[in-house]
Amino acid sequence: MALVFLIIGSTITWGVERYLMHYENNDAHESSFQFARTNGFEFIKPLQFVDAKNESPDYLELKIQLEKSIDSLKEKGQINEISVYLRDFENSDWMSINPNQLFHPGSLLKLGAMISVLQRAQVEPELLQTKVTYQPTGEIIPTQTFNNKSIVMGQTYSVEELLDYMIAYSDNNATSLLHSFIDHDKYLENFRKLKIPEPNGTNKLYQLKASEISNIFKVLYNGTMLNPEMSEKAIRILMKCDFKKGMSAGLPASVPIAHKFGEFGGRNNQHEIHEMGIIYLKNKPYILTIMTSGKSADELNKIIALLTRQVSYNLLHKGK
Repeated sequence: MALVFLIIGSTITWGVERYLMHYENNDAHESSFQFARTNGFEFIKPLQFVDAKNESPDYLELKIQLEKSIDSLKEKGQINEISVYLRDFENSDWMSINPNQLFHPGSLLKLGAMISVLQRAQVEPELLQTKVTYQPTGEIIPTQTFNNKSIVMGQTYSVEELLDYMIAYSDNNATSLLHSFIDHDKYLENFRKLKIPEPNGTNKLYQLKASEISNIFKVLYNGTMLNPEMSEKAIRILMKCDFKKGMSAGLPASVPIAHKFGEFGGRNNQHEIHEMGIIYLKNKPYILTIMTSGKSADELNKIIALLTRQVSYNLLHKGK
């Protein structure tokens, strides 16, 4: 009997050793992916999202089509610089055009403000119903080219309503009121966790990449920076976005999109228009981020619509 247990024990030990050797020597299962985790804990590192390390060959044909369109637009002088980032949530496959190009994100930074408010609401459930009367704050509020709806001086709003105004209508006045509900240190910490350069509201030279700002949508969809309920609320707010000149103009009306646009410029007659969204094509979600610079804001919006149309057509008809 002792001999039997010895044989069984030796067999199990051999099997475990072979298992460990396989995973020590076979790096293929990990080398294809990169893992974004949250630091700050002693014994755990929560997973935020997983990305493939390299661009997907499945997107090569689409990338070539987009690059041809972009080259043509540049030749005609309709655009100066552009960056495109596309990623699906099912396989973490992605592609990027001009990935190292830097832009000022403009109102895309309001996504960070929204996350900070919703993080606080997770521990203070009454926060979203807190009422605030719009009075002058003394804060210098940037002018906006695109602003269809804004809060009214002297009227009272809940924090939840202000979030709608800030994100759905990109209202800078609502954003100013919400600043008093944001822990600035926590706000900056969130950007560090997401590997996004820390914003500086007074720095007009602040810039980032399309792939970096896209990390915000990854953690919202995955529910890894906010709890699932607040992540869902954030997505629903983004689906109310009333900006229809960019991505929405390039999509069939039946396709849901949670999106946010940003604008920046005016220097040397140069404008930057950006838009990022989670597009739900045939119930399959994709992140699409397009950042642009050029002489005409209206022209840049049309270009974002054009490229979105190319992306959506390709994905819908190629079955990717």
